[in-house]
Amino acid sequence: MRDFITKKEFSQEEEKKMNAFDEMIGSNQQVKTTTKKAKKSAEIIPVPSNIQTEIDSLLKAKKAKKTAESDIKKSEPKIIDHGNTMKDEKAFNGKFQKSYKIGTDESHLNFVTANKWSFNEEDVEEIKTIFDPATANELIIKNTEVKLKADVFKNDDLKKKFVKMVGKEFPEFFETVVSHSVSADFDERIYDLAEEDLEDLRLLMKQSKPSLR
Repeated sequence: MRDFITKKEFSQEEEKKMNAFDEMIGSNQQVKTTTKKAKKSAEIIPVPSNIQTEIDSLLKAKKAKKTAESDIKKSEPKIIDHGNTMKDEKAFNGKFQKSYKIGTDESHLNFVTANKWSFNEEDVEEIKTIFDPATANELIIKNTEVKLKADVFKNDDLKKKFVKMVGKEFPEFFETVVSHSVSADFDERIYDLAEEDLEDLRLLMKQSKPSLR
C-alpha cells in the first residue's frame, strides 16, 4: 500500500474541501437587510413672539426663493439662446457688441457676454486651421511657462547641484509648460469667419455663458 498521494490527487482533495465549504456556507444563506433606525423627532422649543415672526418671515422667504430659482432655471436657457442668435445676426452684419438690452423699455434685461473660452490643448492645431493662416497665431496665442521640477525641492543633492550648475544643466531642473489663450478681440473677430466655419469652431471652443442682469 502506498503512503503518499500525487500532486494531482492533492489538488482534487483540496478542491473537494473548497466545494464542501461553499455548500456549507450556502446552506444557511440569508439576504442581509438594512434596518433604518426610526428618526427621533427633535424637540420643538417655544420662542418669543418677535422671534416667531422672524421664523415665519424666513420660511416664507425660503419658499419664495425656491420658487424663484425654479423659474430662473426654466426661463434663462431660452433667453440666452435667443440672445446668442440675435448677437450672431448683428455681428455678422458688422454690429458686434459685447452686451445688449433685450426686452421692452418697461421690462428688459442686460445680455452680457465675455471673451472667455474653454478648449482642449490637443485641439489647438485643428482650431487654427479654421482661421486664416496669416492671423491664426495672433488669435490663438501660445503661452510658455517654465517651472522648476518639484523633485528638486525634495532632494538636497539636486538643490546643491542646481546652485552650482543650473546654467549648464537647465533641462534637468526645469520643465516647459505650453498653453494657449485667445486674443483680446477674439470674440469679435470670429465673425470674420463664414457662418459654417463659426459652427465648426464652436464644436471645439466653448464661450462662457452670457449673464442676464
